[in-house]
Amino acid sequence: MKAVNLCGWLLALTAVTVYLLTLEPTVSFWDCGEFIATAYNLQIPHPPGAPLYQLLAHLFCLLAGSHVERVALCCNALSAVAAGLTVMFLYWTIERMAGTGRAARPRVHFGAVAGALCYLFCHTAWFSAVESEVYSLVSLISAVILWAAWRWRDSADDAGADRWLLLVALLTGMGICVHQLTLLTLPAVLYVVAATRRGRRITRCRRRGHTARLMLLALLLFSAGLSPYLIVPLRAAGHPPLNCGNPDNSERFYAYITRKQYEKAPLYPRMWRHRDHDDANAALWSGGTDGLKGNLRYYVTYQLGFMYGRYLCDNFIARHNERRDATVWYLLPMALALAGLAAQRRRHRTAFRATLLLFFTAGPLLNIYLNHPCYEPRERDYAYILSFYAVALWTGAGAVWLLRVAGRRKLTATIAVAAVTAAPVLTACGNWDDHDRSRRYVARDVAMNLLHSCDKGALLFTFGDNDTFPLWYAQQVEGARLDVRCENINLIGYDRFFTLLEEQHGVRPCYLTQYAYDRLHEWFDGRLRLEGMTYRISDTRCPPVDTAAFLHHLTDGIRWHDTTGVFIDRVGRSFLKQYEINKGKIVPLQHECPSSIPTETWE
Repeated sequence: MKAVNLCGWLLALTAVTVYLLTLEPTVSFWDCGEFIATAYNLQIPHPPGAPLYQLLAHLFCLLAGSHVERVALCCNALSAVAAGLTVMFLYWTIERMAGTGRAARPRVHFGAVAGALCYLFCHTAWFSAVESEVYSLVSLISAVILWAAWRWRDSADDAGADRWLLLVALLTGMGICVHQLTLLTLPAVLYVVAATRRGRRITRCRRRGHTARLMLLALLLFSAGLSPYLIVPLRAAGHPPLNCGNPDNSERFYAYITRKQYEKAPLYPRMWRHRDHDDANAALWSGGTDGLKGNLRYYVTYQLGFMYGRYLCDNFIARHNERRDATVWYLLPMALALAGLAAQRRRHRTAFRATLLLFFTAGPLLNIYLNHPCYEPRERDYAYILSFYAVALWTGAGAVWLLRVAGRRKLTATIAVAAVTAAPVLTACGNWDDHDRSRRYVARDVAMNLLHSCDKGALLFTFGDNDTFPLWYAQQVEGARLDVRCENINLIGYDRFFTLLEEQHGVRPCYLTQYAYDRLHEWFDGRLRLEGMTYRISDTRCPPVDTAAFLHHLTDGIRWHDTTGVFIDRVGRSFLKQYEINKGKIVPLQHECPSSIPTETWE
């Protein structure tokens, strides 16, 4: 057992080291800027919030001390540490599911290590581990829940074993304070408990009132786990700058935690959203037919195939490497997973059924519930991270099975060891270069350059996540350009947008980001002119580019970090490409503009 514990901690150290080496040193796109800003000052993020994540991230932010430029790095490190510990608990769970929790058999250790390393280097886990998002922490809590359930199963006949079930109850409540994905572990846990109690005569369970007392304690601990949510109304009552939903009373707090502001996806029809181009996009997958047949075809081809099966393949079969523009094949992890599934079904029925429950609950069933519209604004693989965790359990079981089958014959043992070793090695080699964010500063550069493209005291209107959340980070954490007021049109609504324009007319300069310009430029009838990376709203029709203002903002503060040899993702490339397009609009003065990125690395 000491060898198992030592190996687990060494795996955690290895995983944390890998993730820290590839960690993004500053803010990332999407929700990361919001999470860093709200964690740093304990403000209110979008519903339903993640108060436990905020509290832990705030502690990590304190490690930066007075160096505010390091806050994002420290906050990102929370994800790296959580993801590294997840790998450790995955290894321990594979060991226990193999029935070797108390034995020290090298083949089982080696196979479990291989399964854990395959998860360490898989796309979804790695992507979430190097930025400030909740999915690494929710994976850790879920991993501990599954491990604790198995600890209870292995010691169910011992006195005091029920403490593991009480730990599960506490962690479930805590997990909800990070993300509701934690609830998807409960079917597997309940099955393990039911199967264990059915297969054994646990003496204490026959005592009068034992089950009732256990359930009452579990309920109390579950409620205690939810206690971080108490900070939400308390902080909202202080009216912080970022106060989504203002949940300072019971009515708004209930609306906040139940996500009432978001549209609800029905279970049927599958083609339910009807925005611009949605019907045309859905028709490509449904065969152009409505009704039950069209909805089923749309579900199988787009929702299950494209929005889940593709992500499963990305993690365990093959993934398109954007940087090299080539497909890197590493079929071995999935082959081992299928072998592990079959081996579990024959040798460890409880482990097989529990893992299968986790896989389907956190995968295909969640996919049915989410009912993805066509198309999503970003990849959604992170939503299925627990399903991929289940596949990693099978990968480890498959590696253990292969090493057992190979036996002690030199040739077969060598082939088996080579195959088991190759699985995580090929995954790491295939994913390293486009998951290494250690020199990526694009999101922060975008935020700073947008702010420095505005005159003093400006009102800047944004439209999407990626032109809003990095700005929140830049202002709330680094204190950059606090004279600029940022308003997201999607959040305030069009009525409030036009009211603000009317109120601020002639009082302060008003600007649109590129995202807002793309949506609204037709409404302004030639009254928008480009100044740096923003568009200024003019009182009258004006030239499309203000060359003097453009150059003024360039010299005043628009800067880009060197991106030579750095992989830039699709969102970052879109901003950089737009900058090059804008720069090209002042061709006579283009030689005076700072270059952002070598063309061949992002086109």
